[in-house]
Amino acid sequence: MKRVRMLIQMTAAIWILQSCSPLWGDVASPEKTPKIESKESFEEDKDLKSPFPLSLTHEQEPIKVLIIGSDQRQNEAARSDTLMVAQYHPQQQSLKILSIMRDTYVFIPGYGKSKINHSYSWGGEELLKTTIKKNFNINIDHVVNINFDGFVQLVDSMIPDGIKVSVTEKMISYWKWDKKPGQQRLHGEELLQYVRFRGDENNDFGRVNRQQEVMKKIQAEVLGNLKSGDGLQTVMNMIKEGTSVVKTDMQIHELIPYGASTIVNPIQSVETLRIPVRNSYEDVLTRNAGLVLQIDKDQNIDAIEQFFH
Repeated sequence: MKRVRMLIQMTAAIWILQSCSPLWGDVASPEKTPKIESKESFEEDKDLKSPFPLSLTHEQEPIKVLIIGSDQRQNEAARSDTLMVAQYHPQQQSLKILSIMRDTYVFIPGYGKSKINHSYSWGGEELLKTTIKKNFNINIDHVVNINFDGFVQLVDSMIPDGIKVSVTEKMISYWKWDKKPGQQRLHGEELLQYVRFRGDENNDFGRVNRQQEVMKKIQAEVLGNLKSGDGLQTVMNMIKEGTSVVKTDMQIHELIPYGASTIVNPIQSVETLRIPVRNSYEDVLTRNAGLVLQIDKDQNIDAIEQFFH
C-alpha cells in the first residue's frame, strides 16, 4: 500500500496540472519552404543527466514537465493550445507552473517564425520541445498530454463534488448555464467551459489566469482528499481514469523516486508565471500568422530564469 501511495502522489502532482485548452481558432498552414532541422537543437539535450535517480537521495534534482492541452477535430492535425512547463523541486518542496500564451511569436526550427502553438501541429511533441528550448532556453525532461475529454473525466473522477469558482453573467449567458452569478461549484464539463471562456475584456489573458486558478484549486482538493478518509477512493479513481486518458513518456521506474519525494518533502508552495510577462510584448499583425504577441525575448528569458531558480 505504501508503494501505491508513492506512485499515486507523484501521479497526482502531474495529473492535477492538466488544464483544458481554450477555444480554437484556425491554425495557419506553414509556407512551403524546405524543412531544415536544427541539429544543434536536437543534439543539445542528448547528454543531459537523467533527473530520475533509482532511489530517493538528497541530491535529487528538480524535474521539468511539459504539459500540453490538446484537441483534434475529425481529420485535422492535433492542436496544442494550452502550453505549460511545470517544475517540481523536491528539496525546496515547491511546484512552479509556467504558462506560455498560444499566440507568442517565436522561431520554429524548419519553418521560421510563427505562433508557438503551430509547432505542435506541424511537428508534434518533439518540435514543440525543441521550439521551447530554442526560444526560452528551457530543457524539458518529460511530456504529459491530455485532451478535452480526458480533462473532464479526470476532474469528475478525482473531485466528484466539483470546484468552487466565481462565474459571471457573461459566462452564464454564453454557455447557457442554469446558474446565478457569483461563487458556484462547477464539475468537469462546466469547469472545462469556465477556463475556455474568452468573452471578457481580458480575452486569452483571462483564460490563462483561470487555467492557473483552477490548477491550484484542483491540486488543493486532490491533496486534501488523499489525506482524508476519501484518500483510497481518490487513489483508485486516479489509477482507473488517469492511465486511460493521459498520455506521457514517463515510466514507472521514473515516477517512483518523485512519488516517494512527495511523501518525504510534501509540496508547500505553488507559484505561477505567464509568458510573455507584463510590459514585454506588443500585438502585431503578421502576413503568415495573423495577430501575434511579439515579445522581448531577452526580458522573458530573464524572467523565466529567475522564476525557475
